[in-house]
Amino acid sequence: MVQMQMSALDEILAIFNSHADQKSSLVMTNSFRGMIFSQEIKPVAVDNYRAVFQAYDLDICAALEGCVHLHSSMLPKPVKAKVRDLSIRQGMFSLTDFDYNDGDWKDRLHDRVQPKEPTYVSLNYRQMNIRASMLDISIRGMGVLVCSSEEQGLDFQPNSCVCTDFETSPNFRWAKLGGAVHYQQKLSSSLARLGIRLYPKIEQARQLEKYISMRKAEIMEELNQAYVSATVHSGVEFQYF
Repeated sequence: MVQMQMSALDEILAIFNSHADQKSSLVMTNSFRGMIFSQEIKPVAVDNYRAVFQAYDLDICAALEGCVHLHSSMLPKPVKAKVRDLSIRQGMFSLTDFDYNDGDWKDRLHDRVQPKEPTYVSLNYRQMNIRASMLDISIRGMGVLVCSSEEQGLDFQPNSCVCTDFETSPNFRWAKLGGAVHYQQKLSSSLARLGIRLYPKIEQARQLEKYISMRKAEIMEELNQAYVSATVHSGVEFQYF
């Protein structure tokens, strides 16, 4: 298993080296507050375990954190990696922990956003009322975290119907918004992530579109403020490169 992982790593780094030699770019996608951002980047240095990249859009660098995905016609499939060192002012960052993404890459059909404040969802599932925490939401879907005790032993079956009630802010509230379980990802014995397909009625869909549009504008402003703050207050922590 270790040998296979090292072989994949060597292959990925060799492809990055080819990009560097040809001075060609890759596409990087990353998530910020639920929104997906894409931009072209180019590798400028590659060693045995990490690669340093130059970004073209410096402001989007303020959204770099955690895991990102890299796409290139030279790669057999998208690569996931972790952001390590970052200089927003220079638009340079290093990535490590490379691995091929499991499964086929699928672009999101609808814009997704995270709520600004913690938002709780009441799920009515098989005559049970379950409290969940919203992770993100789009016009057609929602991600939530569900906690359960060993006594409950909740198991959400795909395509099972759910009915949801939630309030993202005093001006945006949804009652009896229908949906169905898309997937369940067990994170621990008592914690699971659910993907829920939403089937909003016409007025509910209008409210969702209005909320998501407003939240996207807020997230873009948060990103702008993060960029300004990072470039104004950059200090020794940004001097790696």
